[in-house]
Amino acid sequence: MQIEAERNGTPDEPEVRPGGIPLYIWVIGAVALAIPVGLSWGEAAAGIDILPRLIIRALNALAAPLVVLAILSAVVSNDIRGRQGTLMMIYYLINTLVAMGFGLLLSNLIQPGIGAELIDLASPPTAPPKKSVVDLLIELVPRSIGEAFAQNNLAQLVLLTLALAIGLVKIRNEQQARGETTYKAAVDLLTLGFELLMRVLLWVVALVPLAVFGVVVSSVGQKEGVHVFQSLIWLIVVVLAGLACQVTWYLVVMSVFGGISPLRFLRGATDVMASTFSTASTAVTMPITLRALTTRLGISKESSQLAACVGTNFNNDGTALYQATAVLFMSQALGFKLAPIDQLIVVVTTLVASVGAGGIPSGSFVTLPLIFAAVGLPADKLPVLLTIDWFLDRCRTTSNVLGDMTVAVLLDRTASPRPQAADLMTEELV
Repeated sequence: MQIEAERNGTPDEPEVRPGGIPLYIWVIGAVALAIPVGLSWGEAAAGIDILPRLIIRALNALAAPLVVLAILSAVVSNDIRGRQGTLMMIYYLINTLVAMGFGLLLSNLIQPGIGAELIDLASPPTAPPKKSVVDLLIELVPRSIGEAFAQNNLAQLVLLTLALAIGLVKIRNEQQARGETTYKAAVDLLTLGFELLMRVLLWVVALVPLAVFGVVVSSVGQKEGVHVFQSLIWLIVVVLAGLACQVTWYLVVMSVFGGISPLRFLRGATDVMASTFSTASTAVTMPITLRALTTRLGISKESSQLAACVGTNFNNDGTALYQATAVLFMSQALGFKLAPIDQLIVVVTTLVASVGAGGIPSGSFVTLPLIFAAVGLPADKLPVLLTIDWFLDRCRTTSNVLGDMTVAVLLDRTASPRPQAADLMTEELV
C-alpha cells in the first residue's frame, strides 16, 4: 500500500511523491507518453523492455528479506494474547481465505488473461513442473537457509521465519518475567534492518513509472498492446467483482454475528472509505477508522485498537484477493494451466505473502514474484500490471480497512475486553 511505510516510521519519499508529484500521476503520465512512442518506434521498441526487467530483478532481490523481516517484526512487536487475540487471528484467517476463494472462483470462470498474448513465440516460457503433495511437504524444509533465499521459496522462508519468531517471542516473555531487557537489542536490530530495506525499496518503487513506460512501449510497439490492455480491463472487472463479493461477505457477517445492519455499518464507514480510497493508506486512515468504530458504531476502544491498530499487520484480505487473481491472470496470459494442487499452493503462499505485505510499502506488488516462484511462473511480465495497480491499490486497501472494522465489531460482540488494554495508542491517533 502506498503509504504503509508511515506506520513503521519510514519516510514516504520518494515512493509516494517523487519530485513532489504523486506516484500514480507519474504512472498515468508514463502510460500516456509510452503509447505514441511505442506506435512510432514499432518493432524497434522491443529493446526498451530492459527497464521493467531491471526493476523486477531489484524487487526480486528485496522481496524475500523484506517478507522475513516484516513477519518477524509483526510477530515480535505485537503482544497478542488471550481470547481476543486468538479470535482476531481466526477471523482474519477466515476473511482472507474467503477473499482468495472469491478471486480464484471469478478468475477461473471469467479467465481474464485469455487473449492477452504475453507469450514470446521466440522463447516461450517453460510450463511449471507438476508436484505431488509429498513433494510439497519435502520442499517445506530447505537444504540450507541460503537456498531458501536464493530460490525465493516463500514456504521455506516462512517456516524458518515463524520458527525464529516463536523462539524470539518465548525469549522475550521469559526475560520480561525475570525483569531483563536483553531481548530488546534483537527487536531493535530487526526494526532497524526492516526500515533500512524499506528505504532502499522506496528508491526502487520510485522507478516504477520507468518500468511502466518500458513495458507499455514494448507491448504497443510489438502490436500486442491492444490485446494486453483489453485483458487488463477484464482483470480490473474480476478484481472489483471479487472485492464487491468480499464487502458483501463483511456486511452479511456483520448483520448475522455483529448485530449491526449493513446500512448502519456503511453509514458509519463512509468517511473511512473516502479517506482510504483517496490516500490508499491504512496508516493515514487509522485515526478516522478508530473514530468511526468508537463513536459511530459504538465499539469499545479495546476491540477497536486491537483490530484497527495491531491487526492491520495481519489483515490484508483485498491484497490476498488481488494477488491470487493476478497469478491466475498471468498463468492464463502465458498459456499455462494451473492444476488444483497449483491453485492450492497459490492460496497458501498468498495467505503468507499477504501477512508479510502488511508492513511493506507497495507490498502487494513487491511480494508477487515470490508467489509466482512458488508455482513456477516467470516474473518478467509482471510490470504490465503496474499500469493498473495504482487504481486497484486504492480499491483493495479500502477492502482491507473494512475488514479491520468488521473484525473489530465481531471482537466486541464475541470476546470479553482484554483486562490490560492499551488506550494510549488510541488517544494519540484520535
